[in-house]
Amino acid sequence: MRISEVAAIVGISARSIRHYHRLGVMPEPPRTPGGYRSYTVADLARIARIAFLSDSGVPLREVSALLEPAGDASADLAALRDGIDRQIEQLTRQRDRLDVIAHRAAEGLPPGLLPASVTRALEVCRDEVDDDPSLTRLLDRERDMLDLLALAGAFPDALISSYSAIAADPDRRRTYLDLLAGFDRIEGRRPAEVEHEIARLADALIADPDIRALVAGPAEQTEQAPQTGPTLEQLLPDPAQREVVRRTLAALDVIP
Repeated sequence: MRISEVAAIVGISARSIRHYHRLGVMPEPPRTPGGYRSYTVADLARIARIAFLSDSGVPLREVSALLEPAGDASADLAALRDGIDRQIEQLTRQRDRLDVIAHRAAEGLPPGLLPASVTRALEVCRDEVDDDPSLTRLLDRERDMLDLLALAGAFPDALISSYSAIAADPDRRRTYLDLLAGFDRIEGRRPAEVEHEIARLADALIADPDIRALVAGPAEQTEQAPQTGPTLEQLLPDPAQREVVRRTLAALDVIP
């Protein structure tokens, strides 16, 4: 049989067979007086086995070991299988995320993993203060920080409930927006200079269970699982703002 016939029977290209020859996994058969390679049934069977192994994910450089009668490639095969399992997990995760992105896009939401109810709550707040550039800027920053938290891992259920309550209750929305404005006012100031405002903001956070979940929820989540996302220092590099959160968590015994 000539190479074209073997290729047609096995269902691969003649180029692939020549590649097997170059790698040494398939010895070249003798040639006819006319210079053509002449393949036997044994050659055909070996090429078919090589193609099968390659299609199963076995690298061609490891095929020879599997084709030898005394060869033991169980460890290599187990490693290959583990690699395929990891690829399946990655592809499944990517598929699931694409489903989420498509669903969010259909609802007019930006890409990411921030829960839709939280995104809508922020939009409700933004609509309420769309004539205040300072507050809209703060809400945009808030959304960025929350999106970072969501992208880093599981988003705390306490935050989802908290933002849902804020969206549904005008009084809580006013408290929330006042907190954002207060955080903006103390930014860049030494904590000692704004002690009164720090105390007021901490008291406001502690007073309402849904409002205080804005800081207590992520902290409680961190206590239960290792920190994988940005730290408090990274999210709130400003000392005065960080002091408000620290006092709130200390008052709630969330942190020692």
